[in-house]
Amino acid sequence: MSNSTLQDDDIVTNKTTSRPGLTAPAAAPAPVVPLPEVEPARGSLVHRFKKPALIVAAVIAAIAIAFYTYDALTHEETDDAYVTGHLHDVSPRISEVVTDVLVDDNQLVHQGDVLVKLDPSDYIALALAAKANLTKAEADLKREEPLVQLHAYSQQDVDAAKSTRDVDLAQLKLAELQIDYATIRAPSDGYIGRKNVEVGNRVSSGQTLLVVVEPNMWVVGNFKETQLAHMRIGQPATITIDSIPDKVFIGHVDSFSPATGNEFALLPADNSTGNFTKIVQRIPVKIVFDPNSTKGYETRIRAGESAVVKVALTAPPKTDGK
Repeated sequence: MSNSTLQDDDIVTNKTTSRPGLTAPAAAPAPVVPLPEVEPARGSLVHRFKKPALIVAAVIAAIAIAFYTYDALTHEETDDAYVTGHLHDVSPRISEVVTDVLVDDNQLVHQGDVLVKLDPSDYIALALAAKANLTKAEADLKREEPLVQLHAYSQQDVDAAKSTRDVDLAQLKLAELQIDYATIRAPSDGYIGRKNVEVGNRVSSGQTLLVVVEPNMWVVGNFKETQLAHMRIGQPATITIDSIPDKVFIGHVDSFSPATGNEFALLPADNSTGNFTKIVQRIPVKIVFDPNSTKGYETRIRAGESAVVKVALTAPPKTDGK
């Protein structure tokens, strides 16, 4: 066999024989040919309802846009709103030790109900002393008045006795008032909140012992000043409260604050420095509930809850010509 033949065989063998660590190159994948879209047959159901469906969708979208546009033009809404009401801080008018607490948190009370009792012993003693002084002063006056004509006493002596009598009478009335102040009563109907008093506490005059929250609530909506151009007293409003999301309450605009919320701040802004940046202010607007709308929800509407208010900019009923 010739050398050329052996060399050709080696070349053939090298091309076909695999060697350790070497792999044959993978074949290129066949190209994927996308299938052509098949148009529905002109007489099929898909083709028949495709255009009407697009028309209906367009009509619905147009109606929705028109509705929201109309709503935006005829209503003003704010979520910067909260429920509030009359909250009465109950505090003693005298400084004494608490002997009895007759209410508990969240309890319903009525005007005049006894809430707390203080020890009146000191004031009872003062009343007895004042009464004794008054009795003596009246006796002295009764004895001196007839003796003025006999010049045993002068008119000045009688006038001084009357003055002493009047002082003793005032001291007696003051002591009796302080005895009455030892019994602390509810200033109005409402629910007890923030109770901070127990038997045995020594309380001071003016110290808040508890709060009575009246059940009649309303909503304060802080509207931007740019939202008030067409808002008037009497316009209807809808109210939703975050804690009662399944109920929409009905109310109306009752009144407007005489100043912006910023004016009632502890440190109102001073715009006279020259570095002025205009900021849209908010005006508190009082929204009252329709009584029929809150029936069954009286105990669920609480002061401080967050709310959303929407006012309809309709012509309000005529009240005082405003």
